[in-house]
Amino acid sequence: MKTTKQLAAMLMCSAIAMPGVAFAQAETATAAPAAEPSFAGSEDIIVTARRRDERLVDAPVAITAVGGDTLARYQATRVTDIATMVPSLIAGKAASGSSASIFLRGVGSTALSAGFDQSVSFVIDGLPMSRGREIALPQFDIQHVEVLKGPQALFFGKNTTGGLISVTSNNPTDHFEAGIKAGYGFKAEEKYVEAYLSGPITDTLSARLAGRFSDSEGAFTNTAAETYTNYIPGQYRTRNSDKRGFQKSYGVRGTIDWNPADSINLQLKAGMTSVEDGGPTDLVERLCGGGRTTPLGAIAGPGLVFPPSPNADCFVNGRSDSSALPIQVAETNFRHARDGHMYGDFKSQYAILNAGIQSDMFDVSSITGYYHFRQYDLNNVSGEAYPASFSQKADFTQFSEELRFQSKFSGPFNMLLGAFYAHGKFVFNTDAYIVPLPLDPINNTYVTFKRDNGFQTDSMSFFLEGTYDITEQLELSAGARYSMESRNSYQRSLPGHIAFSGAFPGGLELTDRYNDDNLSPQVTLRWKPQPDTTVYASYKQGFKAGGFNISQVLNPASTVESGRYGSETAEGGEIGLRTLQFDRALSFSLTAYYYLYSDLQVQFFDPTTVSLTAGNAGELRTMGVEADINWRVPGVDGLSLRGAAAFNDAEYRNFIGQCYPGQTIAQGCDQLPANGTFNGQDYAGRTPPKAPKFAGRVGADFLLPLSDNGMGLRFSGDVGYTSSYAFTDALRPDAWQKGYAKVDAAISLDGPDDRWQVSLIGRNLTNKLVVTSANDIPFMGGTGTGTTSGIVADMSSFVDNPREIFLEFALKF
Repeated sequence: MKTTKQLAAMLMCSAIAMPGVAFAQAETATAAPAAEPSFAGSEDIIVTARRRDERLVDAPVAITAVGGDTLARYQATRVTDIATMVPSLIAGKAASGSSASIFLRGVGSTALSAGFDQSVSFVIDGLPMSRGREIALPQFDIQHVEVLKGPQALFFGKNTTGGLISVTSNNPTDHFEAGIKAGYGFKAEEKYVEAYLSGPITDTLSARLAGRFSDSEGAFTNTAAETYTNYIPGQYRTRNSDKRGFQKSYGVRGTIDWNPADSINLQLKAGMTSVEDGGPTDLVERLCGGGRTTPLGAIAGPGLVFPPSPNADCFVNGRSDSSALPIQVAETNFRHARDGHMYGDFKSQYAILNAGIQSDMFDVSSITGYYHFRQYDLNNVSGEAYPASFSQKADFTQFSEELRFQSKFSGPFNMLLGAFYAHGKFVFNTDAYIVPLPLDPINNTYVTFKRDNGFQTDSMSFFLEGTYDITEQLELSAGARYSMESRNSYQRSLPGHIAFSGAFPGGLELTDRYNDDNLSPQVTLRWKPQPDTTVYASYKQGFKAGGFNISQVLNPASTVESGRYGSETAEGGEIGLRTLQFDRALSFSLTAYYYLYSDLQVQFFDPTTVSLTAGNAGELRTMGVEADINWRVPGVDGLSLRGAAAFNDAEYRNFIGQCYPGQTIAQGCDQLPANGTFNGQDYAGRTPPKAPKFAGRVGADFLLPLSDNGMGLRFSGDVGYTSSYAFTDALRPDAWQKGYAKVDAAISLDGPDDRWQVSLIGRNLTNKLVVTSANDIPFMGGTGTGTTSGIVADMSSFVDNPREIFLEFALKF
């Protein structure tokens, strides 16, 4: 990277952004749940972005912090709910692979590959998680969420390139308290209840137990017919459910905190989650390619032509057709298909043991983690008239250990050093029912192809950071993480339908052993001209290991080389300002950044051959500015204003990638010639997917006292805006989400001494149906790619939540 150009770009961004304002939507990181909102100036906002408790105004990092009472105020219990509170964060479910699409500042990992680690990862109570399925975890009894942007090498276990979402749950309290709340969501007919119990057991032992249960009928309409006569005599499909988007979930978390001595602390957190729903594709709506207003029928081969779905349209309007598979198909050697109804069944468990020892010279901390999830699902991406369906089993187990030493020297120099190790095992098996044919009497199945896939991975890293106080106001920090990654991957094909034994023969096997290492340095210069003002500049690198694409289709042409992809790296820097002004009534921050991503991991889906290809893009450059503000209005007790804005300019460089299905030469499919056609397009100079140029959010809180004993009315409102972005990896011109604004609002009546509360909560009151990602539907177009004429495929698009209104009652004891 050319440092001079980086610095010039960051300075230019700073100059552009100085007039902008935004917000840090956070509250004090205390142990008490559902605390009063922490207005700027009342208490310091505490974050752990550098794995130490420090004020947000002192932290030299790009961070958005969302407090637990903000999440509770808007009934934000899903990662997708949290994403609406963070400008430039685009998150949603997906059908296959990681089952998630999470992008921050336009950087993320495609949802199709089950083998990719996520560029934007999760850390829950100190435990790193990077498979993407964590998006299904319900969030409850949360202390705060921190969204760290850009490469994160030093402080959170595994190295990441795009950023991370750190969730911290509430800890036990030193006094007894308990609470329960229950609510009803009108649109989805959702019933939910959440409760906690916390307090001391002995002088040295305290505990906390929290849980949540919800049952939702679904907010989207299912337009499928009650019964649809199918393509094979004697087989028919039934409507999958009356509504789409239904879900039943529960989560339980227990925490034990033990302080056997003043210098020793042990904390054990353990939890489990269950989520049962209609599967990721229950949220899918069809978008027809090329501006068509009528869905295409399927052409699965010579003589295999199927009509369009009669109850589907081409619009994102909350209406789509979802049907179960014929019972004969589901129950005949179709693994995990159950009775043919589309479903998702996610179960997870985790345990985290935090141990800390304080001494005069060093504080020693250890985080020992166990994490496991198992997900079964059956999905259909093409509607009731054509059964492009697949079942999946995803089973992941991870053990991890992190040990760190923080010095407490009396001089100007201190250091942090430690090591991290994780071992993971992932099983990803899938059966695909792509073309409806009569029963194969030899293999006794209707299934087109079957695969068993997976990997074992070991990650070891060592990290070191030194901090030197040059003066009382000037601090220099420098460090690095050295990572060693190994991954043993496999793919095996099992016998499917005999008619496809040529294209998808059973008995094939590929194995791959991948090893890589990386050194990611980081340097930060922090200047504090005043106690409540921080100015900083930092240089960072990030790393995400490569591996093998376990989601590719196996056929005689498949090779280990075709499935392998390399490591992804990031390099760049940022400068920032954090300050509290006007008697701490105003908090303001401003960040400018420039990062260059090399060998960005990408993957594309070809719906004609039903194949997945993985590889590395040349370069991706991101640069921009972010600002936030929080202001307690002088002279108006209880009024607080906030705002956030993010301008991001992301651009591919030096990248020739796959065409989208049906893309013609005139439409840009003019690269990578082969056999008289073209297979590639030039992405250089184009904006990557899920990278809006601008996103912002403004809001206010107002507390109106009604009595001297704490009774009052609380009003909250926020308006968020996100500009347009592409939502397919191949940047289809007909796959753009228009700019949209969402409005959230809440009003609550607080009882005396905060003992009870009645709330009316509205999310997405503008009822914007937003597409977070989309995939091409198999055999629904996609012909003539790389020629002078072509028909582009229809798409299955994943849609975010519609308008939601909740009535909630809460009690505290």
